[in-house]
Amino acid sequence: MNRDSAKRARAPRLRARLREATGDAIRAAAEEVLGEQGFGARMEDIAERAGVSVGTLYNHFEDRNALLRELIRVRREALLAQLDVVVAEVEGRPFREQLRALLEKVFKHFHQHARFFANVMQSEVIRPGPSPRGGTLAELTTRVELLVQRGVEAGELRREGSELYATLLVGMARSLLMRAAETKRPEELERDAHVLLQVFLKGIEV
Repeated sequence: MNRDSAKRARAPRLRARLREATGDAIRAAAEEVLGEQGFGARMEDIAERAGVSVGTLYNHFEDRNALLRELIRVRREALLAQLDVVVAEVEGRPFREQLRALLEKVFKHFHQHARFFANVMQSEVIRPGPSPRGGTLAELTTRVELLVQRGVEAGELRREGSELYATLLVGMARSLLMRAAETKRPEELERDAHVLLQVFLKGIEV
């Protein structure tokens, strides 16, 4: 391959990397601006925060709703990927340690993106598009169900009623996240997670 051919081969890859980097910058800026101003934030403000022109912003996202849906999707997939790592890493440990690790990851993710998620949870305007694997709460429930199954099989949890444990826990966790969103005090989630864990375990451990 001569030098000109190599340059032509590298050009599409470079353009793809630049487009990806620009998309990342736009998503980061959008999370900040939407978190500060709510979902009525102007696209011009997002473009300015990202350091791009409004035209470039619209080249990446058709409108504000499309940008918001993409941001929700990306943050959601990042959380689920982190949870999968946790579920794999804690296998074989006592159930309460497995559950604590999972809850801590969920609440830490919410804390890191608190202002944005507060608006997401309080808004009825935007919902992410359908996911091939189900909604975030459904995915979280599935992972808790796996931990519960491990706990039951290890003789740590009561078998009777165990089919409801995951649903109950996720409902309680969601309530705490909603409370943090409403009070705007996500820094209290670590304490709240500890209380949730203690209350929940008292009802299901052998």
